[in-house]
Amino acid sequence: MMKAIKNFMSKPITYGAYFKYCAACASIGLACCGWVYYKMSKLNNWVDAKDEESNLEEDEI
Repeated sequence: MMKAIKNFMSKPITYGAYFKYCAACASIGLACCGWVYYKMSKLNNWVDAKDEESNLEEDEI
């Protein structure tokens, strides 16, 4: 078992494997950026709603 793992690790990375690694890293990175963008837009909506509530309270006074 250890000999098979050692032989596998000694093989060079081919262009196809390199492309797959780059594609996987790029897709994970884009997914993370999209998630952060979504959360920031929800945060901005929440802050805007809080500002509107505070403006309504000031108008009533």
